[in-house]
Amino acid sequence: VPQHDRGLIPGAASPAQAPPRLASAAPGASGCSRAPSRLAVSSAASLPNVVIEMQNEAFLPQKPAVAAHANRVAVFGQDLSFLSRQNQLLVLAFGNLSCSLGFAYLQERVFIIDGTSHVFITFLTALFFGICGFIECVASRDTRRRASMREYAQLSLFTMGGMYFTNFSLTYLNYPTRVMFKSSKVIPVMLVGVMLQGKRYTRVEYLGAFILVVGITVFTLGDAKESPKFDMLGVLLISIGVIFDAVTSNYEEKVFFHLRKCSQAEVMMYASLFGSVWALLGLVQSGELWTSLAHSMANPQVVIWTGMFSVLGYCSSIFILVLIKHFGATEAEIVKSCRKVFTILLSFLLVAKPVSSMHVLGGMIFLFSIFISVWVKKHKKAVRGKSLDVEAAK
Repeated sequence: VPQHDRGLIPGAASPAQAPPRLASAAPGASGCSRAPSRLAVSSAASLPNVVIEMQNEAFLPQKPAVAAHANRVAVFGQDLSFLSRQNQLLVLAFGNLSCSLGFAYLQERVFIIDGTSHVFITFLTALFFGICGFIECVASRDTRRRASMREYAQLSLFTMGGMYFTNFSLTYLNYPTRVMFKSSKVIPVMLVGVMLQGKRYTRVEYLGAFILVVGITVFTLGDAKESPKFDMLGVLLISIGVIFDAVTSNYEEKVFFHLRKCSQAEVMMYASLFGSVWALLGLVQSGELWTSLAHSMANPQVVIWTGMFSVLGYCSSIFILVLIKHFGATEAEIVKSCRKVFTILLSFLLVAKPVSSMHVLGGMIFLFSIFISVWVKKHKKAVRGKSLDVEAAK
């Protein structure tokens, strides 16, 4: 091959004495987007290995920084990326559990006051949620709306539908029975995820979800004996509420987090403000607005405690939205189901209650379902790692 075709400096005695340089791009090519020419590759055999590595590095595709930012797990401005994925899940679950317990305690204090309107408290809660979302958006300097108002209106209807039918069912069902049905929401969330998002679950995952529901059901039936209250109309209402909640979780995951790339604060702000409008319209239609305002003036602690548990509820919801965004709707529902069991356990610590065999059996089944869930996640992670190794080898 003539010397000028080797891409060497004129006057060089041999390829080993020539300083390395990349083959020039052909006319019309755009720099690094073109692979080295055949002559450059054939002459590279006599060059040092470092030159070959430099050439390979020059043509390797670089990962965009945007993708890395999108995968960053952060809550309230705190970056959790330095933790392992399992520890991130534990931190988010613990945060949700802690805030939920405070939320439940203060909410119960509000509703034991005579004359408290459920619809008015729902309106105040949604309004406080929207205010908290606005404050977080401003504090994080992320005030740009990514989803449409129509999509937020649809989400708020799903959310309010779940709240309405769930609260309405309490007229015909006791609280433990409500917990039992709400805990079974893991299975509807998985089924709606298959239909709405095309997700795929293994038989072991379905089995683990079923065992989780059975364990929580047996556990709550131990409490149901204390205040039996059961009506088939209540079962119908709570079932409709569960379906609404399942659609809400998957709709949030698909549209707002995967498609629109919205922040959790944005979703909470707009969905809650829309929800407060629907609740206000319900107050006006039922004629409870002025009565509720007069009741709140006579009992100012109602608004104060509602504001306090709304802040805790907002924080709890943010933890759940981060779980949905980075781990999926099914994992979020499992955390929420675990939260219900820990809430009942806390009631045993604060209030003297007898421990029955149903509680022990339900707790054992519950722990077994958690073991299955952890095993499935580790198995999936191992399979995913092997797949990445195979792709890298290719």
